[in-house]
Amino acid sequence: MIYRLYRSFLALSIISCALSVSLSQLFLLLSFVFFLFLDEKPKLTSNLVKILFVFYLWQIVTVLYHFAAVGFDMNSIKQAFRDEMKDIFLVTAFVSVQGIKKEDKSYLYKTFFIFSLVIVFTGFISIFSMTRLSRLISDLYKSSSSWPYQHHYGNIGTLNIYLPIGLMNTHLTFGGLLAFIFPGFVFRLYDSWYNKSSKLNIATHSVLLLLVSLVFLFNNARSSLLGAMVSVSFGIYILIFIDKDISKKMIKRTSIILLGFLILLFVGYKSTSAVKRVVDPLFGGEKHTDSGRTFIWDSTFPLIQNNPIFGIGSGNYQKEIEISRKNKEKENRELAFFYEVTQRGHAHNDYFHLTAVFGFPQTVLYLILFATILYHLLDSQIPKSIRFMTYGLVGFFASGLLQCYFQDDEVLIVFYFLLGYLNYHVEKNLNLETSQEIGKVG
Repeated sequence: MIYRLYRSFLALSIISCALSVSLSQLFLLLSFVFFLFLDEKPKLTSNLVKILFVFYLWQIVTVLYHFAAVGFDMNSIKQAFRDEMKDIFLVTAFVSVQGIKKEDKSYLYKTFFIFSLVIVFTGFISIFSMTRLSRLISDLYKSSSSWPYQHHYGNIGTLNIYLPIGLMNTHLTFGGLLAFIFPGFVFRLYDSWYNKSSKLNIATHSVLLLLVSLVFLFNNARSSLLGAMVSVSFGIYILIFIDKDISKKMIKRTSIILLGFLILLFVGYKSTSAVKRVVDPLFGGEKHTDSGRTFIWDSTFPLIQNNPIFGIGSGNYQKEIEISRKNKEKENRELAFFYEVTQRGHAHNDYFHLTAVFGFPQTVLYLILFATILYHLLDSQIPKSIRFMTYGLVGFFASGLLQCYFQDDEVLIVFYFLLGYLNYHVEKNLNLETSQEIGKVG
C-alpha cells in the first residue's frame, strides 16, 4: 500500500512539472515521505550520489562561514534558505526516483513520456492563446480580477500567433523544459526508423517532433535552443562513435527532413510577419538581451574577485550586485544608464552565479557533476531509451552559459528527476557488476 502511494505521488509530481511548480513540489513532498517508509530502500553508491553530496555539503559550509562572519546572526541563515539554498529540497526528486521497483521501470518511462507530451501539447495550444494558460491552474487555488496576456508575434493568414509558454509563467522557464524533452523526440524518431517500426509509429514520432520543433522555435529562448543543439549533437556523437549504428540511409533521410523543414521555415519567413519576428532575433535582427547580459556579468566579476573561496553567501547576491553596479557606474559614467536598467536578480550565467555566491570550489564541483553525467551517458550499458530521455541533462549545462537555469526551481526539479532517472539505471548496473564479482569469487 505504501509503495503504491509512493509510486502514484511520484508519477503525479513528474507529470505536474508541466502544469504547476506548486503542484509538482507538493506531490514531490508526498512521494518522498512515502519513500522514507518503504520496506526496501536502494543503496545509493554511484559517483553521481557522491558528487551531489559534496556539492551541497560545500554550500552548507559557505552558509556556516558567512553565519560566523556576521557574528552568528540567525538572519543570515534565514536569508540563505530564502534564496539559493531553498532549492536544496529539490534534491529529493533525485532520491525519490530511486525507490521504483524493477518491474515498474516501464511505468517510470511512460510517466516521463507523458510529461513530455503535456509540455508539447500545452505549448502548441498556447501558440494560439491570447491569454496565459497558467490561469487554468492558478485559478484553482486563488482568484484574480485580470487575465495576463501573452506576447503577440503577428499573424499567419487569419490566425493570431503568440509566444508559447505552455502552463508556465515565463518563456525562459518553458524553454528550459523544452530543452529537456526535445532530444528525446529526435532520437525516438530515429530509433523507430532504425528498428523499422510500423509506418504509424514512425508517422506519430514524426508529427510529435514537428510539433515540439514548432513550439521550440516560436518559444525563442535562445539559451535553451543552444542547450538542445548541444544535447542532440552529443546524442549523434554517441550513435556514430559509441553505438556505431547510424547508416548512410539514415543520414540521407534525416537530411531530407531537415532540408524540408528549413525550406518551410524560409517560406514562412518570407510570407508571414509572425515567423519573421521569430527568426530575426535568432540572428540578432532585433533588440535582444545580449548587451544587458554583459553589464550583469561585468558587475558580477568583482564579487567573484573579492570572494573567490567562500563567495558572497547565499541570499546576498542582490544586495552585493547593487553595490558593484553603483561602483561600475562611477567608473563608466557614460554607461551608467545601461548598468541601471539591466535586470539584477541573478547573474544570467549559472557558472558566474554559483562562483559569486558559493566560490570557485562550487563551480569546480558543478563541472565535475557535468563530467560524471557525460561519463555515465557514454556507458553503453545504459539502455538507449534511457539515454534518449536524459540527453537533455547535457544541454542543461550549455544553456547555463546564457541563463541561470540552476536558480529556476521549475526547471531544476525536472533536472533532478531526470538525473535521478539516469542514476537509477547506473545503480542497477553497479549492483549487477557487484553480483557478478561476488559470483566469480564464490
